[in-house]
Amino acid sequence: MKSPRNSTRPQVDKDRAMPLYQQVYLVMRENIRNGHYDPDRPMPTEPELCTLFDVSRITIKRAMSQLAEDGLVERSRGRGTFVKEPIKSKQASTSLSALLKDVMTIGEETNAMTLEDAMIPAPADIADRLRLPIGEKLLSSLQVRLLKREPIALIHTYVPQNIAVQLDTAHKDLPMLAQLQKANISIARADQSITATLADPITASHLAINIGDPLIQLKRLVFDSGDQPVEWLVALYRADHYEYRTSLTHANDQAAPTPWLPVSNDA
Repeated sequence: MKSPRNSTRPQVDKDRAMPLYQQVYLVMRENIRNGHYDPDRPMPTEPELCTLFDVSRITIKRAMSQLAEDGLVERSRGRGTFVKEPIKSKQASTSLSALLKDVMTIGEETNAMTLEDAMIPAPADIADRLRLPIGEKLLSSLQVRLLKREPIALIHTYVPQNIAVQLDTAHKDLPMLAQLQKANISIARADQSITATLADPITASHLAINIGDPLIQLKRLVFDSGDQPVEWLVALYRADHYEYRTSLTHANDQAAPTPWLPVSNDA
């Protein structure tokens, strides 16, 4: 079984007004969506989750019941609780040049506050995505992007060490994809997904919002010209500060979507 990220400390805030079971539910839901649990193996037991979150068994039972009601888990008598297989999504194509332009725009219109910038041993799930041995060193970078000094996005990127050593520290406040481009890393393609989610306690704290506020989650795996992964990104955008625009055309037309744009509430 894969271990949830940040499993060394509880991810709930007992001083918040939101009920503890709802906070546990939000964290567990994100763990499920991020693939932290193997669908073929039982999830952690209720006593294990009580220890992880430092909450009562009643709290865990209510959180797990809500996950079951949402169709995210199923209970099997005598076997435990299992994550349900996610619905497969359809792949859509867009322009890599549009993506690069989008990232450069974000870099120009926002500022960065770095929370983490360190070489760490690759966790199992990240190592799998970047095709690295578990425990091999990689760069973990966690940034809050700010627009007019207001936090609007929490961006976590992972880059293999052999790529990270080529980056120029003078550009470390730029989005990682822009840093790769400036380091002349040949970017060939990227797989990207966008989903809606809700803020867990830690994310809410970083983005100065309430637990449970709506967020847009973007995940992106970037490949170089040799088809090797060079970046894994998980970004959480405040829903009140970002919009996604697209132009719809016939399949044989070459127009590309207009991607993520930061939006100031003062505009």
